[in-house]
Amino acid sequence: MAPEDRRQAIIDATLPLLLERGTDMSTREIAQAAGIAEGTIFRAFETKQDLIHATIHTALMPDAAIAQLTALPQDQSLTERVAAIIQLLRDEIHRTRSLFAHFARPSAQAPAAVPARPPFGGIRPPFNPHETKSRLHTAVAAALQPYSGELAVSTAFATNLLSALAFASSFTLTEDEAPISSEELSDAVLHGIAKGDS
Repeated sequence: MAPEDRRQAIIDATLPLLLERGTDMSTREIAQAAGIAEGTIFRAFETKQDLIHATIHTALMPDAAIAQLTALPQDQSLTERVAAIIQLLRDEIHRTRSLFAHFARPSAQAPAAVPARPPFGGIRPPFNPHETKSRLHTAVAAALQPYSGELAVSTAFATNLLSALAFASSFTLTEDEAPISSEELSDAVLHGIAKGDS
């Protein structure tokens, strides 16, 4: 297996353990999950901390969402395309929030006399939110580009608008409030909230 493929396989095996156990897992457990010898980990990563950094960084990258944006059907109407983009953005927001909640949760309850452990086990992952946002925005703009002739604004403006709308609509004011569907949001952003000539 190529070195990069080996690294990725170890990261893939580490992520479920990291979500379940936090940083308390051992390299022996990681090796068992990956089906490799423990020493193989240290041929791919200098330290356990480096492996955790790489795992968190990889998990927070929007690669799957970008792939889905790239694969959207070419025969969609503008309304369908905007609804699909909003849904993908909302799904990605939910996914990353869930990951942060997992990564940042404290380890198992410690006695009151023992100070709480810091998020990520004290490890600061090398995560650049601006890089992630830029990559996702580029993919959204590319997904909108074929429809640029139907838009009254630039694709850059539309991208920012849909991103802001997806983020804002990912929150609800009350627990029993039904979320607005992506189709409803698409209709509102393309046709406005006023009736007829209002």
